[in-house]
Amino acid sequence: MQTNTTWKMNLWRGISGCAGILCSMFPVMGCYPLVPAYVAAVSIEQQKNVWLYIGIAIGMARFMGLADVVKYMFVLILGVLGIRFYLWANRKIGGWAAGIIAAMATMAMNISGMLLLMPDRNELVAACSESIMVLGLTVLFHYLIVFLPEFLFRIGETPQMQTEVLPQDTDARMEAFAAAFGGLSDTFTSLSRPKKAVQGDEVGLLQREITGKMCASCDGCALCWNNNAFSPAENIRQMLLAVVAHKTKEEIVQQEYITDCPNYPGMVEEAVNAFSRLELNRAWYARLMENRIMIAQQLDAMADMMGEWVRGNECVDTRYRIQLARMQLEVKERGLIVNNAHVFREENGHLYIRAEVAAKWGGGIPVRNYIKAVSGAMGRKFRGGKDTRALITSDPVSILLYEENTFYVLSGIASRKKDQSTISGDNFSMLSMDDGQYVVALSDGMGSGAEASQESEMVVELLDKFLEAGFRKETAIKMMNSAMVLQGENNKFSTLDLASIDLYSGKLALSKIGAAATFIKHKDGVEWIASSSLPAGAECEPALEQTERTLENGDFLVMVTDGVVEYLHVKEPEETLSGIIEEITTENAGVLAKSIMDRVMLFTGGHAKDDMTILVTGFWKK
Repeated sequence: MQTNTTWKMNLWRGISGCAGILCSMFPVMGCYPLVPAYVAAVSIEQQKNVWLYIGIAIGMARFMGLADVVKYMFVLILGVLGIRFYLWANRKIGGWAAGIIAAMATMAMNISGMLLLMPDRNELVAACSESIMVLGLTVLFHYLIVFLPEFLFRIGETPQMQTEVLPQDTDARMEAFAAAFGGLSDTFTSLSRPKKAVQGDEVGLLQREITGKMCASCDGCALCWNNNAFSPAENIRQMLLAVVAHKTKEEIVQQEYITDCPNYPGMVEEAVNAFSRLELNRAWYARLMENRIMIAQQLDAMADMMGEWVRGNECVDTRYRIQLARMQLEVKERGLIVNNAHVFREENGHLYIRAEVAAKWGGGIPVRNYIKAVSGAMGRKFRGGKDTRALITSDPVSILLYEENTFYVLSGIASRKKDQSTISGDNFSMLSMDDGQYVVALSDGMGSGAEASQESEMVVELLDKFLEAGFRKETAIKMMNSAMVLQGENNKFSTLDLASIDLYSGKLALSKIGAAATFIKHKDGVEWIASSSLPAGAECEPALEQTERTLENGDFLVMVTDGVVEYLHVKEPEETLSGIIEEITTENAGVLAKSIMDRVMLFTGGHAKDDMTILVTGFWKK
């Protein structure tokens, strides 16, 4: 990469030297405005270019007269010193500023030469005309110097799928890792299928164990089993059916399924103990199967993540060559240097730009200057990522800019903990993603107090971490659920109400696991979406209920926990709450949340019999 860049730089310097010779060859109305204009335009770049000055010197010596050489030598010295001083004072310069300085230097030399004589009107007009030509040509050369390399060095490039962080050899390794994780997932899934031995006839298994242990060691075994009028096998089976039906040991002994057997009470006790061991083994086996399923899901998620990482996003540099050249021009006029700028297109069709940016001098330049330059050059607004630094220094730093959102959101919260409780069992989060997704999560832990809060906090934190790591929403939910299942020995579960809003299109994706109804307040009414699934951690495969809607300007999304709707003491609490939401008129999400809570507390008599949380998100167009 460094060799490629050096080769391009040397080529461009050679072209600059040849251009310097050409500028000295062509006079315009008896003067040479191309020379100071071209040198001024190149001086803006702040790069040492010996070939330029060699070319200018050769051209001036070969094609200019002695008087013109002396004149333009002083013009170049004045112009370059003026540009350097301007840069030192302002730390940035554009083509127009450089052109004005070069024009003033040319005018100053023309006037100083005329002071010794008595210039006529035509000479003054010629001097002014040359200065104006120098100004215009400087701006023209400046644009050409910025735009030309973008076209020369990007010829033949075609859009390609690439990841901006992984080299090709690493791509192959990542694909191999993804395939390996996928294979491991399939292996764990096949191992998780229940064995037929566990699903077989428990009574038959118990009968063989009891007769082998109790009857075989009994002295009267031969008498019992050879008695044609008595069928011990059928009687033992009836007794074992009662054990499997979970009847108490006392009830089974009193029933006397086997008469005239001195070992009958011991046989019942042994049968109960054997069945308890069988149930315990089945429970452990079921737990093992659950763990294998969870591991398979996590391996699957890792395989998907690696595959997506390798696929990357589409690089569309060649489609935006002109915009990239304009960006170079805009940022340089703001005192910045940009290298390795690339434009990528995401799956949703929106653009983001990755580039290495540095200030020409050590002082900090606000990153908003860079964002304005990029937005102006690209013809569309961009925004910085959430980790973008505020100031740009002389040390190059990689900066990601994303296409600006069409909509914006604001969230408000109202919460009441259960009476006599010290902490609420509800937890929530609001997460703004760089790709334009705004994710709101609300979780209600079972019960109340510290344990419920710990469970719901785990749900929210795990989900946030998976989403921030780049997992897809569905994959993140599965990973979170598997973690809940693996640690849920005490049968502590939590609901999940997850809303993802696309701030480009306004699409709303609702994902609910055991959560209360969600309400959408439109201008013409309120819509509510219910859920009937079990909470997170209750099943290996979460019963994820997904709904999609499209939000419009001024809509509100209202998410609540069970405590809000369960204690309204009405037949149809969702309809009642919809009416409450519709009656409240406000454009503030926080005010709406508080107003809903105040109305709900009127229904409960001012008491909170459960943790109550209302999370409202307002949606507006920018």
